[in-house]
Amino acid sequence: MNALALTDDIARHFGRARESYEQAARLQRLVATKALSLLTPTQGLLLDLGCGPGWFHPELKQRCADLLALDLSYDMLQKTRAAQCATFIFQADAQSLPVASESTDRVFSSLMLQWCEQPQLVLQEIARVLKPGGSAVISTLLDGTLQEFKQAWAQVDSHQHINQFLPLDFYQQLGPHCPDLALTLQIETVRLEYPDVLALARELKDLGANTVTQGRNKALTGKQRWQKVQQAYPSRSLDGQISASYQVLYLVLTKQSIE
Repeated sequence: MNALALTDDIARHFGRARESYEQAARLQRLVATKALSLLTPTQGLLLDLGCGPGWFHPELKQRCADLLALDLSYDMLQKTRAAQCATFIFQADAQSLPVASESTDRVFSSLMLQWCEQPQLVLQEIARVLKPGGSAVISTLLDGTLQEFKQAWAQVDSHQHINQFLPLDFYQQLGPHCPDLALTLQIETVRLEYPDVLALARELKDLGANTVTQGRNKALTGKQRWQKVQQAYPSRSLDGQISASYQVLYLVLTKQSIE
């Protein structure tokens, strides 16, 4: 699948999830709240990159004078528009922002970067649109996310069922790609409980975050296979609930001021 086709595929998945997204977004709310605590308020323009349905915009609006909302999904942006918090709304790819250079004071992006084909291009675009002295807070998922789910599926078949996320060292080595940005990194493990593997899979589907990787397995997964995954799932509690871990990275980027 080429980059353009993959981008369109991701947009369709998240667009179809727009109605169920807010109910399923436990992880997104936890991570966005932490990311927001790292965001310095501004009296200027704040760009929400990958804004989704705009459910966090009331909080963001309190931290800026003008809010620019951008997302790849047209359907998600209809929810954003209905919230009536954003000053400007655009449908666009984060890897090629329709934003003037050095026009933005702050950038906020929570759990969007991992769906981009070339995340280094996103960070370069953020560096381009930020004013000197401006800053960005970005959260993303790292390799090791949903490791328990991956291990359970490995006991059932050899297909790829879990999205692949980049390792930490990819972000640690970003300096040469973004020479204008000072980067600091924070890592957090978030664990969420689910009644069973079907509940976990259903939440991923409701978020639009299922089957958006290249080379995904399209075979049917029937009741017996799900039972096998449940039986193979590690770290089940005494009451039968399962725990899924998410490896979250918070990047705080500051564009160097001109001397």
